[in-house]
Amino acid sequence: MLLFKLECKRLFAGTINKLVLVLFIISGVFAIYQGALGYKSVRIDQYKSVVVFQKEREHVNSRETLPAAGSLAYYASAPTEWKLSPWAALFVGETPSSMVATKIRATALQSQIFNREIVNPAQQRAGGLDLGFVLVYFLPLVIGILTVTLISDEQQAGRWRLLNALPNSAFGLLAKQIALRFMVIWVLVVILLLSAALILSLPFDALFWIVLGATSLYMVFWFALATLIMSFAKNSVVNSLAYLSSWVVLALLIPGAVHLYLSGQYQSDAPLEITLQQRMTLNDGWDKDKQATLDEFLRYETPWQNTAPLGEAFDWKWYYAQQHMSDLAVQAIVEEYRQNNQARQARLQSLSMLSPALFFQLSLNELAHTSGGYQLKYQQQVADYHRAMRHFFYDFMFFGKPVTRQDVEDFPLFKAQAMEAASGFWKLLLSALFVLAISALSIIRVRQLKPL
Repeated sequence: MLLFKLECKRLFAGTINKLVLVLFIISGVFAIYQGALGYKSVRIDQYKSVVVFQKEREHVNSRETLPAAGSLAYYASAPTEWKLSPWAALFVGETPSSMVATKIRATALQSQIFNREIVNPAQQRAGGLDLGFVLVYFLPLVIGILTVTLISDEQQAGRWRLLNALPNSAFGLLAKQIALRFMVIWVLVVILLLSAALILSLPFDALFWIVLGATSLYMVFWFALATLIMSFAKNSVVNSLAYLSSWVVLALLIPGAVHLYLSGQYQSDAPLEITLQQRMTLNDGWDKDKQATLDEFLRYETPWQNTAPLGEAFDWKWYYAQQHMSDLAVQAIVEEYRQNNQARQARLQSLSMLSPALFFQLSLNELAHTSGGYQLKYQQQVADYHRAMRHFFYDFMFFGKPVTRQDVEDFPLFKAQAMEAASGFWKLLLSALFVLAISALSIIRVRQLKPL
């Protein structure tokens, strides 16, 4: 017990140690607060979109004469929702670079998606400060500052030779010092996660314990790396530089190189090409034979083939047929772009095994449903909803059915579907085995360390 008190006193005696722990807590609290505000803003936007649409529907129904189906379809801007987990407040992932409550009309879909994509999410690498950033990047630095000079400090103080003269004393003392530091940092992480859970009303379910377990495994890796560096019995300056260099390589250079490689392999100007080509198709359609356009549309949309031919006057059904044909004109590019993004995401997941920091960050984004993969799933849900919306209006425009107030009430609303997470069991198992191997190697080398 006396030894434990002495070690605690030694740990908290240094100004640097106390400062780094305080900064870790402050940055964690600030990240949680900022994340909570950001998540609240997203949820408010999603809620407002629904409320505004409901008000607009009530306004339409309150009119003496309901508008034509084509006019109603043109102005009906229905909200969608990227169904985020509350954990998205802590691990924002791709959500800052994408609309999370995109409004959709029955007109051409692809221009609605890509015309408003001001920031290409495929090029978005770093978001604002969130708890994920603190855990992925700042946590290893805290571990290194508190740990990597333990042996060299004992050597410089002349105590290491004395401790090695006693059976298992040096190794036992070092193990207790590392365990104490691990527990102190782990308790701080638990406090941050508990605070976040209370602030964001996160349930203490399996996901909470998975996040805590993954963070603990990530901590074990960096403690093992610090121990391995100490086992070479270099001075404090060399140990610190070696650890910092390892952090730069594993947390910055390798992830940067991976993203640079993927940007070169999967670089695409498809969003711009899709937007321009669709716009040109729409513009050219005004100069083409309208009945021919409608006939071509009906070959794809067979349920409405029994519609009457076009007359001389403007007809909404031609307008929406032309809108859909512009979507079909860029469908091959859209599908290639989607497959390209899926391949890039799969490749990113595979290459993340090269960097514990990148792997941990992507894992947190997956758990929070904010990864690029979930973004693709959300866009697919938007496309499915757009199809349902179009078909709802086609019945009125192509068969001449009048719109009733009940039809306005029956307008289909977007229902966010639960998005299943991809199984990462084997990658998690491999990462755990890798961490255990690094830990075992560190222990073996420290046990074999001879006094200077």
